[in-house]
Amino acid sequence: MNSYLPTVIEVVAMVLLWLVALGLSRVLRQVGGGSPGTPTGIGSLLKFAFMPVLVLGLTWALVLLLGYLPGPDAWLTTNAKHLSAWNMFWGGMTILLLIEGGGHVLFARRGRELPIPDLLMGVLRGVAVVGLAFAVLRFELGLDIAPLLASTALLTAVIGFALQGVLGNLLAGMSLHATRSVMPGDWIDMDGLAGKVMETNWRETRIRTMAGHVMIVPNARLSESVVHNMVRPNPVRRHTIDVGASYSDAPDDVIAALVAAALDVDTVLPNPQPDAFVTAFQDYGINYQLRFWSRDYHRRIAIEGDVNRMVWYRFKRAGIEIPFPMSDQLLNDYLMLVNNRMKLDPKDEEVAFIITALLESDLAQTLVVDENGESILSRDDLQAVAPLVRKVRFTAGETLYSQGEEGSTCHILVSGSLSGKVLDKKGQSVAEFDLAAGCLVGEMSLMLGMARSAEIKVATSAVMLELGPEAFRALLGVNDQIAAAFARLASQRALANEAAMAEWAASQSAAERVELNEKGFMRRFMGLLGR
Repeated sequence: MNSYLPTVIEVVAMVLLWLVALGLSRVLRQVGGGSPGTPTGIGSLLKFAFMPVLVLGLTWALVLLLGYLPGPDAWLTTNAKHLSAWNMFWGGMTILLLIEGGGHVLFARRGRELPIPDLLMGVLRGVAVVGLAFAVLRFELGLDIAPLLASTALLTAVIGFALQGVLGNLLAGMSLHATRSVMPGDWIDMDGLAGKVMETNWRETRIRTMAGHVMIVPNARLSESVVHNMVRPNPVRRHTIDVGASYSDAPDDVIAALVAAALDVDTVLPNPQPDAFVTAFQDYGINYQLRFWSRDYHRRIAIEGDVNRMVWYRFKRAGIEIPFPMSDQLLNDYLMLVNNRMKLDPKDEEVAFIITALLESDLAQTLVVDENGESILSRDDLQAVAPLVRKVRFTAGETLYSQGEEGSTCHILVSGSLSGKVLDKKGQSVAEFDLAAGCLVGEMSLMLGMARSAEIKVATSAVMLELGPEAFRALLGVNDQIAAAFARLASQRALANEAAMAEWAASQSAAERVELNEKGFMRRFMGLLGR
């Protein structure tokens, strides 16, 4: 027993040195605030080599201390090769970890991550450590490692046979990482299971679905399945939506409305540009296919839902009908509804709504007023104007006006809200504002045909009144006071934005040019009435 005691003490001392160094390195790493993840400088290499350097430092300190004791000093002299092998092993570990850290630093300075995944790096590190240990045993201590290698191979075969499922997952995980076909952060779809890859370890891959559920998939199953990676090699993906329209609607009008609806959604890419095609002539209508692109294909249900919502509003404003197959019962109900509606005059109800909205808007309350601030318009005055005004609906996110585009209409917001911003020549926002119900927007385009001076978007679902040139002429023809009020309004706008008005006036032909004052605008409006 006494012959084995020095060896036991030697092994215990080595294990204790390793444990103390491991504990100290973890404590110091936590105090230093970080782990040796992705170094960015030469100094951070010490985080990789800190553990083996600490072992060597503790070893040398212990040897120095034991040198003052007669018994241990004699043992150290007798077993100098053991100490040399120990130092050689940890010195080799230091070099290996410095090489690994150097690779991280090199790629970090290029703005990239080390292309070797963590799982594969761990396996390579383990193989290197075992190889280093065998080399020290063979060349420094002179031990015959052939029996050790044979027993290791036999043990590996037994363990491999017993754990073939586990090893299959391990090798599959290494393969996935080596090919980088599936990486943490990727959105994938595997046999109907769609979600974001959270992590991949030696056995399994964890996928978080859109509903927030974490699904654990063995690596072997993942490697054998057909996987749709929605972000690699780039996240741009195409969506397809099928929409129907009636035979009475011109295909060019339908296609234009479909493309415009897709572009109204912020997540739809303008390039590649959306497009639409006629795909089939059905018994009850024409089928169209709308195609557009986005960078968030994993959110396709929400994105396609937004586009479908925009399509409805675009179709409604353009008078495009979405057909549907009609059963006998549905046809009977429809005919009964039509028969009942024929007894009423829905136009009167619409006209009454428009007149009320006009009277309650800023147009009648604050803009078209006399010198005393009293409204010029009355309900009777608007009877001839209201039939020329369109009631239109917009949904949240749609663009009402784009700055710089041509326009000849204005809108009155009946319900909902708008947001606007003024852009400089570089497209940067220089002013932002919000608009509430009752406001009038685009009046300078209506009165003078000017380009839109701001970008206006629909903030919440809105109902608006659209006034075109015919409605404007009818409004001017009510009485001369209204024309004078509009001339004052145009003059005030001209004073508020002299540069834009001067540029507009210079662009007009000699016959159309007007003086930028109340008198000049009054002559223009009278000219519209043929006076």
